[in-house]
Amino acid sequence: MAFQTNVLRNGEWVTETISVQSIVKSQQVDAAPQLQVLKAPRCGLLTRTIVESPFINSILPVRIRSPHHNDIAFIGDHFVQIRELRRDGHLKDIVKKVDFGSRIRNACVVGNFDIKTVEEQDAISSQPPIKIEDDQFGFSPRLPPQMLMVALESGDSVFMFVRSGSNGRSEFVTTRFVSPKQRLAHPGFHLAVDPSSRYMALAYAQDFFVVYELESRERLEEKYANGEPLQAPVRSFRLRSVNGVIHKITFLYPRPGDENHIILLFIVVRNRKSRIVIYEWKLGDDLKMVFAEEKQGHRMPVENQMPLLLIPLTVQSAFIVISPHQIAVCTECLHGPPNFETIEMSSPPPTPTHHGLRQPLWTAWTRPFRLVSYFETRDCIFLAREDGVVVYFEADKDSTVERVTPMDSFNCNISTAFACVFDRYADVLVLGSDSGPGGVYKICPRVPVEFLEALPNWSPAVDFASTDQVSRWHRFAEMEGKVPQKGPILKPDRLFATCEGGQKGSITEYRYGLKANIAFDLAFEPGIKQVWLAPMVDGYQIVISMPDATAVLQLPLDFSGADLLAANSTPYELRSPTLAFTHSDQHFTVQVTTKVVVLSGPASFRCYLYDDFPALHGCLVSDACILDDCIAVSTHNISSNVFQVHIFKMEQSHLGLGHVRTIDVDGEVTSLALTKDFTLLVGTSNESGPAVVRCSLQQATNNLEIISIPEILARHTSIEDPSSVEAIGSIVSLDTTIFLGTRSGEAISVTTTVDSISVCYEKFGITAAKLSCTHAAGKPDPVVLLCCDNNLIYLGVDTHLQYPARNNFRKKFRVFPLDPSHLDALAPPIQFASAVDLPSEEGITQVLMISNETILLTELHQTPGCVPRSIPLEGAPNKLIYSGTLSCLIAAVNYGNKATLAFINPNTGLDVGLPTDRNDNPVEYISGLGKPSDRIQALTEWKYYKHGKMFHYILVSTRGGRLLVLSTKKDKASGQIRYWTRWKKEFERPVYSVLGYDDGLVLCVGQTIRWEVIDEVDKKLTHLKSFELESPATTLRITNGKLVALTTRDSLLVLEHVNPEGSSAATGGAVGLCNADPMRRNGIDMLEIAGPDVSDPEGGITLVSDRECGVGGLWVPWKQSDKECEVVFEAELTASVRKFQRAKSRPVWEQQRSHGPKYGRLVSTFHDAETFGISLNGALHHFTAVDLKTWRFLRFIQNLALQDGDVTPFSYQYQGGNGNNLEPRVDNGLEMQVDGDLLMRILDEGEGGGLERVARKHEGRFMELLQEVEGVGKVAGDRDRVYGVAYEVLEYFLRPVL
Repeated sequence: MAFQTNVLRNGEWVTETISVQSIVKSQQVDAAPQLQVLKAPRCGLLTRTIVESPFINSILPVRIRSPHHNDIAFIGDHFVQIRELRRDGHLKDIVKKVDFGSRIRNACVVGNFDIKTVEEQDAISSQPPIKIEDDQFGFSPRLPPQMLMVALESGDSVFMFVRSGSNGRSEFVTTRFVSPKQRLAHPGFHLAVDPSSRYMALAYAQDFFVVYELESRERLEEKYANGEPLQAPVRSFRLRSVNGVIHKITFLYPRPGDENHIILLFIVVRNRKSRIVIYEWKLGDDLKMVFAEEKQGHRMPVENQMPLLLIPLTVQSAFIVISPHQIAVCTECLHGPPNFETIEMSSPPPTPTHHGLRQPLWTAWTRPFRLVSYFETRDCIFLAREDGVVVYFEADKDSTVERVTPMDSFNCNISTAFACVFDRYADVLVLGSDSGPGGVYKICPRVPVEFLEALPNWSPAVDFASTDQVSRWHRFAEMEGKVPQKGPILKPDRLFATCEGGQKGSITEYRYGLKANIAFDLAFEPGIKQVWLAPMVDGYQIVISMPDATAVLQLPLDFSGADLLAANSTPYELRSPTLAFTHSDQHFTVQVTTKVVVLSGPASFRCYLYDDFPALHGCLVSDACILDDCIAVSTHNISSNVFQVHIFKMEQSHLGLGHVRTIDVDGEVTSLALTKDFTLLVGTSNESGPAVVRCSLQQATNNLEIISIPEILARHTSIEDPSSVEAIGSIVSLDTTIFLGTRSGEAISVTTTVDSISVCYEKFGITAAKLSCTHAAGKPDPVVLLCCDNNLIYLGVDTHLQYPARNNFRKKFRVFPLDPSHLDALAPPIQFASAVDLPSEEGITQVLMISNETILLTELHQTPGCVPRSIPLEGAPNKLIYSGTLSCLIAAVNYGNKATLAFINPNTGLDVGLPTDRNDNPVEYISGLGKPSDRIQALTEWKYYKHGKMFHYILVSTRGGRLLVLSTKKDKASGQIRYWTRWKKEFERPVYSVLGYDDGLVLCVGQTIRWEVIDEVDKKLTHLKSFELESPATTLRITNGKLVALTTRDSLLVLEHVNPEGSSAATGGAVGLCNADPMRRNGIDMLEIAGPDVSDPEGGITLVSDRECGVGGLWVPWKQSDKECEVVFEAELTASVRKFQRAKSRPVWEQQRSHGPKYGRLVSTFHDAETFGISLNGALHHFTAVDLKTWRFLRFIQNLALQDGDVTPFSYQYQGGNGNNLEPRVDNGLEMQVDGDLLMRILDEGEGGGLERVARKHEGRFMELLQEVEGVGKVAGDRDRVYGVAYEVLEYFLRPVL
């Protein structure tokens, strides 16, 4: 239906025909604009423990490998580490186990190691024999004298010892005894082993205990010798309930001649009264009859109630009771009421290391090693107190303590980890500390205590800082102008943590790599180019090449000194620099200098001048190399500008030298090398760029093969500019692979086969990369050492790759030379390093290094780990930030009971801060600090913008309710930083957190969020508005114009400014709650990272840590008020994350190799920084977000590994084995977490090992999920390619981040 009507068109009325539908449509009201609804991102979280907690619960001397190995077990919450006390007093890492899958509650040593005679003691003290497998010559394998037993929180008991594996490395052999009763879930709260090691008792804190009867050692050795699989050595057990709380448990020693007498002692607390309960039986008795009924025991005296320690004595079945205020000996406890005799001793006063208001407590005891005959008539023990006091007790045959000797106080706290280790002529005490580093000390008769080595410990770690200066994850919100720019080399960010160790607190720098203990250092002259070490009959000689000369040092066998040899007392040429040097076992040495070649034998030597050879007359010699009887030298004829390489052959019998060949090369010779098959490798440089020239010396003619470095890099690598690579400065040859070190800081590997060539490229710095090669002790693969930018890097080269086309530089770790007794020093700069032929223990390589004008001889350990640097503060630090403006660390430190600030130079460790008043007058404390019993709660920087200018302030808040705004001024000449209080405001409640923004402050006072601004007229802080919370906010952040607060009980809250009548956030108005965490977590810290789209500022994910060891990933719906946050993922760790930080901390070579994320990795910030979290126990965690496809693949591997007994040997039975739970499920909870520690165990097994075994039964699904990973593509049909790519994916996500 239609009709005509008049309408206005272009200012004129016209007649038009319209329909009814048009009229109805024109009358419709436009719908209100709909609010944009965003969806939460979906991703997974890969978690890793980069650095294990250094905290040690117990230290146990144990002969776990053989009678000759002086091993010590260090027991942590989740690891067991075996270390050996060497003859020089230093500790050597042997092996570490971390795959228990449950917390370790307790540990003990099973088995006896008795020294009966002096001759046996001398034999044990001698150097351990060369390691030979027993079955190598048909001998039956033997068990070590002792085993270690750890009680897990799951209730299981794990027995273990260490043997040498098929690859020559030490490995654990374990067997598990499952908890007999489900209700006895934590039986390891108390643990004791009887002196004969035939019975073991484990107890819960109350209600129950269980006694295990163990197999005899003879029976265990018989089974092991027959090749039977090792079973848990438990013959029988008996569970017994107890009416009361089990306070202590121990076995007493039987009287001489009654070794089959077993005495188990309990202290049970019932109705607040302590009672001694004793069970006795004979070896082999039925435990069911022994524990048929509960015994009531005898009441203890009031002054000995609830003792701290029980120490069984080896005489008279007596024991010592250690109470806080009294020490007594208990005798006659087997027949009637026990007799307590007080030991009279004057307790030493608290030492400066004591942290607390009460008297220090006794924490641990240990028994030194003595002959068996000694313990038949007397006993001796060391008793330790928490503040570093150690007392020596000696008891006679009547159990009378006849000697009490306080030792020198030790400069550390002493925890429950305390042990005395065997030494032939002294007592060696190993002291573990629960706050700060411990130490190893030697106690000799009539001489002061000798400090041997520090035990690193940076727990409790209460705060965490990095040198990264980007405070936001997205570029849009970055206001500081500190965005890292791409350049040739970016220095990795550094990570620091505070150790609140009482008055011995420190700041610890996290460093990861290999440690090289400095055994010998010698200061010489500047300009050292290269050094060689030659063994002699009566010592060693060090040949030192200088820019224009050579020097020779003579050293004794013990390296106790060095003498500079004169020219007439050495056969070597000293007037020119040495280019190459070698020596043989027959004391035949070869020295090649720029002027002569010197051949030296045991009785004579000969010098050959180059000018004596017609082919070299008038030439300059620039480089040389030696292999067996062959010498190659490079020359340059200045008059004809011709570069040549000359080959000489030596005759060792009569010290002869003959010229055999001349090879002309095109371009300057920059390096030389000879391969095992006598192929000459020459590094050259000309207008076409660097090249490698190969020439076989076994052929009669000079057939040269030229490999152009820019060409092979452009063809086989992804380098952007191959022409930027400079000349080759060093060459190393290994089988079919040659390694090239360039003068521009690159390391290039070229592997050639009959029909292919493989090239790998890594950039390590901007200075010359100097390569040297050696074979590590106990390692089948060679090791390449590289020096670049004053850093020493270990390159683990795998020449036996199962899956081809992989990077030849499999493992790269920085090497840190250090003095074990001084952990506060920076690693010295290293310009040259090479392994030397010296006797060394298994797993240690002797390396000679040059550090400026100093020559270092070091012991390189082969196990990578944390190499911490500790900066002592002599106070208790609790807050830490890094100021990029001031280029220093700022720490909140309590000296005594007064709080102040310390401005620490991160390189020197010195406090460069100077507190002053407003008039530049030095003061002890600035205004607002230094109050008794006060503590700094928050410490941060504030960049205050006003009138187009930026002002730098430091914000400090205290528990006493003070808010301080500090100004600073740095003296560029001296580096000293003057700081003073500019504004101060006091409140009645603690100020838990503070945040600076624009021209105002946000702080949490008690449970109130307050906004404060600076009044420019009155020059003071003025209150603007406030908002009440239900719990204090410990962390504040402004994101997308809203305030994000993390509270201690209500987790994350998002507050929004409510705008009444046009007011602004800067002028006033109300504040409302718009978003909150649906899980009411006990929040500790938070950090926002990018989601799948790093360009979307509203797509970030906030990591929130809680006190229950959890980490949640929350997405905030910024445009939807009154809506809860969505949980993207949940993660569970071994300890709570106390502080998050971001840092671009990957090593230089990793940052240079990276061309953006791949394999589904999601960057956490726009500049691709790493995300870290630190726990109170010192553990360092790493977090990586991954997309759903990668998460499915990695989680699938994890689910498979949880059912593999080799990867999870102590927990796989509890995971279920039906395969129904293998497929990953997207649940936005714990299922979204991928355990990187578990994946690392698979990767550590190497190619052809863990991954193939784990995925064997599910290869089809494994291949499907792998192909879905971003950037993998189709790999089906080629099994080697499937696993090769899968290993690449794992290595990519698990590569070093420090």
